[in-house]
Amino acid sequence: MGISFFNRAQSASLTNVSVTLSNPRLSFRGSLASGNIAGTSQVIINTSSNHPSLSTAQLQEGDSIAIGEAGSLANYTVSTTNPASDFTLTSVLAAGDSDLNDDVISTQSAALTVRFTTATAINNGRFRILVPALASDINSADGIPDSDLYDFGSSAPTVTCPTNISGYAFTTGTATASAITISGTDYHSYECAYAGTGGVGTAFDGTSNDYITISNVINPAPEAGHTTGTADTQNIVIQHLDDGFNVDDSTSVAVGVIEAVKVTASVPASISFSIAGVAASTSTCGITTDVTTTAAAVPFGEVSISAFNNAAQTLTVTTNAVNGYAVTTLENDQLGLDGATCTGDSTSNSCIRDSIGDDSLMSHLAFDNWDSTANKGFAYSIDNDDANTIPFEYNTVTGNCTGGTFCAKQFADAEDSQTAQTIFSSATVADAENINVCYRVLPDVVTAAGDYENFITYTATATF
Repeated sequence: MGISFFNRAQSASLTNVSVTLSNPRLSFRGSLASGNIAGTSQVIINTSSNHPSLSTAQLQEGDSIAIGEAGSLANYTVSTTNPASDFTLTSVLAAGDSDLNDDVISTQSAALTVRFTTATAINNGRFRILVPALASDINSADGIPDSDLYDFGSSAPTVTCPTNISGYAFTTGTATASAITISGTDYHSYECAYAGTGGVGTAFDGTSNDYITISNVINPAPEAGHTTGTADTQNIVIQHLDDGFNVDDSTSVAVGVIEAVKVTASVPASISFSIAGVAASTSTCGITTDVTTTAAAVPFGEVSISAFNNAAQTLTVTTNAVNGYAVTTLENDQLGLDGATCTGDSTSNSCIRDSIGDDSLMSHLAFDNWDSTANKGFAYSIDNDDANTIPFEYNTVTGNCTGGTFCAKQFADAEDSQTAQTIFSSATVADAENINVCYRVLPDVVTAAGDYENFITYTATATF
């Protein structure tokens, strides 16, 4: 909303007078400094010229801006506005639009709303709003912002008069550029004439009755010596005239235009990834876990050689990466006795090999059912909570996983030069997306007694 100040009346008073601009931003009217280059998107403005605008403070991202010579201005869009002497475009300067002292113009227009209460009942009168303007010439109505004055625009604004009420039958509003001069000051004139007797104390305030609106008023460019952050004010005059154009009531209101406040904040690129333990006797992946895990360990302890041993962990990702994230997994090796190396797909009795599934089709690339305890090994499955994308799940019923209850895959094996595999991902931002990774192990009956271990690495990568 605009800035309004209430002033004392110049003659008999209209009361409760306010004038508001829907957009109180200053227009920009400047020129190019030296050093601008066609084909680039950087624009350097002249900060010491005789043009009104000497700072990019009057611009903001997304503003339409015209650059070039009078009669051949080209249209561009502002991308960034820092520092005060520079701004950038969303495109590049065309040939001929980079010369020293070429015009740089960004017009801010607004709807001007006028509210007031009448003081006098005038028969067949009219309300007139006077807005400061250049003297009557082509420059006062060319659509190009004027320093500390309102340009009429290259076409007449629309004046919307109040709806008819008792005592006031309004005609269509009129607008005339630089129509009135008072004490050496020129004004654009916007009028709402009416037939009827009028009334004392009639409120045209948008509540009791409609107010007057003038569309597409072109806001001023800065005044000479303008201070950034301080409003330039202009007096707008509201008059009540009789049918002989005599002014019976008149009040002036100071209206301010000022730069928009640019608020900046830098949001760092971030991703958080966590691993959490899952308690024993938890239902997940269509099974019930046998042991409690932690963030750093899956302690199966003494395992059965005749029944599946199950455990799980919860993996969670949050990121503001607009192109999403991917979590990959890689084991350092198969489960080896005291962590010893298991070369390739070892079937040594000192290794718990990665399972090949019920159909001997499971690998780190392919999932398979694993429901039969006749098939031994180590593998994992996924129970998706709210992750955007997963490659498979424990209850997947496509590919090799048909008719079973635990669809699983091998972990990719770094010792066997296998590539880490994605277990969940997203193509956009994520707020605490998570899955459960379910571990299943069943040693062969001839597996040597002892402690077996390997290490599984999960890597979360965001794409910003």
